[in-house]
Amino acid sequence: MSDKIRVLFAIGSMAGGGSERQIVGLLRQLDRTRFTPLLYLVYRDGPLLAEVPEDVPIFAFWDRHTPPRWNYPGRILRLQARDMADVLREQQIDLVYDRTFHMTMIASPATRRCRVPRISVSVADPQLALEHNESRFTRLKQRRLRNDYHTADRVVAVSEGVRSALLQYYELPARRVTMIYNMIDVERIERLADEPGGDFEAGRFHIVSAGRLQPQKGYGVLLNALDDVINRRGHEQVTAHIFGRGELQDELERDVAAKRLREHVCFEGFQPNPLPAVRKADLFCLPSLYEGMPNALIEAMVLQVPVLATDCPSGPAEVLQSGKYGELVKPNNAKSLADAIEEALQNEDRWKRRVGPAREWVLETFSPTVGVAKVAALIEEIHASRRQ
Repeated sequence: MSDKIRVLFAIGSMAGGGSERQIVGLLRQLDRTRFTPLLYLVYRDGPLLAEVPEDVPIFAFWDRHTPPRWNYPGRILRLQARDMADVLREQQIDLVYDRTFHMTMIASPATRRCRVPRISVSVADPQLALEHNESRFTRLKQRRLRNDYHTADRVVAVSEGVRSALLQYYELPARRVTMIYNMIDVERIERLADEPGGDFEAGRFHIVSAGRLQPQKGYGVLLNALDDVINRRGHEQVTAHIFGRGELQDELERDVAAKRLREHVCFEGFQPNPLPAVRKADLFCLPSLYEGMPNALIEAMVLQVPVLATDCPSGPAEVLQSGKYGELVKPNNAKSLADAIEEALQNEDRWKRRVGPAREWVLETFSPTVGVAKVAALIEEIHASRRQ
């Protein structure tokens, strides 16, 4: 038997979100002389599947199962936990690294059943994540997740804000919760940003925003702010480009039509590589209601684009160092967002003075070398402690 640690990374799918990109980065960069990475998915789909290294075996729940004829609350979750437990035994897994609370609810019973250690990653304020993403059995899921996080060998938070929220909301012991920032691959960002794309109309002020079209991201607030800036304050040179897809697509498009913003708001859909457009933007805007650690904001800072974000729980203020490297406004407040957009229009030089220092801070703080090393050390620490 090899001495390499067999680590099963677990996430719902390989959709194009920040958590999926973090998984891809770990799968690519973990030292193969020390680790054997494997990947567990609920759905074998998503544009980032193509970026999973060829030497990483993939196990997907819906590849191995068909929908049950009779379903009832909790049945699919139990089937998923049982399926993951089968993979743990079949593949002789030494440790599970799960990411997002949905996957934690699967990985927790599976690892307890097989007595396999587990690292669970929380990517956003836990209370807000539940309230905004779950409409059924929320209290039950809260109690279940509290137990799931308490039984993890370690919980990883992606920011200090998320860590503080976890400690308070789930009453976790401080020693069990570790903060590890998301990793930002600067060379990859710059390479992708150099590709063709982002051919914006000259003579206009171009705002870019990127993220899934879901309530958390605050796009309704952004549209209200644009309505104010364009239709009431008269800044008709503004064009906003929204990259992403999701459940709110139709609702947001109707809102754009109702506000007479069709000539000013472009829904660009999901783009495997929006970075050429980000690089050419005059302003990157993150209007989220809450975040964990917003990768898209950090990528814009790498590309030296002025940035505007809401001071929401819990990542933007940490990333921007309370406004040192970009502008922060009140969350869920269209007027504050409109005021900041107008200020960026009228004082571009002041906003651009922050982009150089912002990039340098990102290079120092979010290095993949540092992030992978911290994850690898945590895996080895937990693996060694279980073998004693």
